[in-house]
Amino acid sequence: MKGDLMRNWGKTPQELRPLLLLAEEVSGIVGAGRILSIVAYRESGGWIPTAHNGDDPAKEAAERDASLRAYNNSKDRNKSTPLVYAQAAANFGSGGLYGALAPYFLWTGVQEMKDKAPLLGSDPRIMFLPRVATFGAIVYLQRLLDNYTIADHYDIKAGWASPSLLVGTARGNATYKAVRQRFAEDVAAVGIDLNDTTTIPAQLSAAKWPGVATVFQKIVGTLPTPRKSP
Repeated sequence: MKGDLMRNWGKTPQELRPLLLLAEEVSGIVGAGRILSIVAYRESGGWIPTAHNGDDPAKEAAERDASLRAYNNSKDRNKSTPLVYAQAAANFGSGGLYGALAPYFLWTGVQEMKDKAPLLGSDPRIMFLPRVATFGAIVYLQRLLDNYTIADHYDIKAGWASPSLLVGTARGNATYKAVRQRFAEDVAAVGIDLNDTTTIPAQLSAAKWPGVATVFQKIVGTLPTPRKSP
């Protein structure tokens, strides 16, 4: 792992920086590490790897409803790549460093790797492992960059909330503006300078993406538990 672990990281935890830089270097997406840090700051409530949005029935039913919708909306088009822990994923909500909805997270990489996607056999709690969560996040970032118009770094956070905010009339609506405003607040809170082009290019690019399989192997390597049925 190369790169500067000190410059322009703001309050990013020291122990997280090497992983974020590794994801940036492996993916070829220069500047990704610091952007992902800002995303993680809000999505996990301050870089908490085991953050879980959906385990409090009184307050977080919406997150569990969202993961159920995510599963129901995707299971038909992913018939050839079923999740082993489908019901657990549908009921999970979201979590990990980057606030991933469990079904989408476990389907990471199916567009490239089909039924060889590495997380199809995993329990959704695997997202609590920072290296696995970061693998999912960098793949998601690549897909945003390659499939949507990303005008600036704030659009990345809009796409994180929902790619639909980057399409048609949704771009510029109240939700889109609110997400971008919250990202601006997070940038200030974390203390990362988005204008420091030495560490974060003005536009991120996934043109050097090496493929999901390579990214997984270099960030995660071997999953901590074997792929098996529940």
